[in-house]
Amino acid sequence: MTATHSITASQVKDIKTAFATLKPQKVTLNGNRAMTVKEAVFALAPTLERMKKRGFNITELVEKLHEKGIPVKAPTLAKYLNEFRRGKGKKAEGKTDTPPPQTRNRTAQGSA
Repeated sequence: MTATHSITASQVKDIKTAFATLKPQKVTLNGNRAMTVKEAVFALAPTLERMKKRGFNITELVEKLHEKGIPVKAPTLAKYLNEFRRGKGKKAEGKTDTPPPQTRNRTAQGSA
């Protein structure tokens, strides 16, 4: 015999509310999980960008990151920061790039 579990609409509503506030562990910096160099650079990107505005160059940023245990080369750091600036930081994990909206070739004259 199979047991059937009864779930109420109220329970589903509570679950939906609870799930809406959850964030995946990858999105937060909570805990002590392992991160890739790219994830670390993306997490630090706003700070690194501010440092660049204060006068640090890429080589100096690489040195500072090396001092803190993040092994990255200058061209890689520059690439990751460019990706972050273009907004790919948010999309890189899910690879959910959406294509640009297609324009329909409608003629303005003959649309009756």
